[in-house]
Amino acid sequence: MKALTRNTLLAVPLALLIMTVLPRQSSFGWDYLDAFTLAFSFTYIGHWVEVLLLKIPGIETGSGKVVRVLGWFAGGLWCYVLARWALVAYGRDTRQLPALIWGGLFFVALEVVVHGLLQASGKPNFYSGQLRDSTTVAR
Repeated sequence: MKALTRNTLLAVPLALLIMTVLPRQSSFGWDYLDAFTLAFSFTYIGHWVEVLLLKIPGIETGSGKVVRVLGWFAGGLWCYVLARWALVAYGRDTRQLPALIWGGLFFVALEVVVHGLLQASGKPNFYSGQLRDSTTVAR
């Protein structure tokens, strides 16, 4: 429940950022719902991508970091696909959305920023190489 609450709260401002790049289709409220759906997919499903990646032995050191970044990219693709499926269920025309590859790139960028904030606050993160318990990922 903690992860759901935290990632929902992270998705609220992220949705405002996403709204600036999405083509408008309707009123502010409906466009925000579309952007929130995308943001929530990246924050909540992305959290589980990170949890799964941290279960890989050696992921925190050496070439494991490259595997982790590639995992972020692949996870970002899935987050974007799932969000697009939800948008189709809402009746949105997803042909106007950016290409799939942008989901992977966006998620890698999001993770870089989140881990930068974790490092700035002194918490374990990607840059510090400190091991974390995958059940208590502090994102």
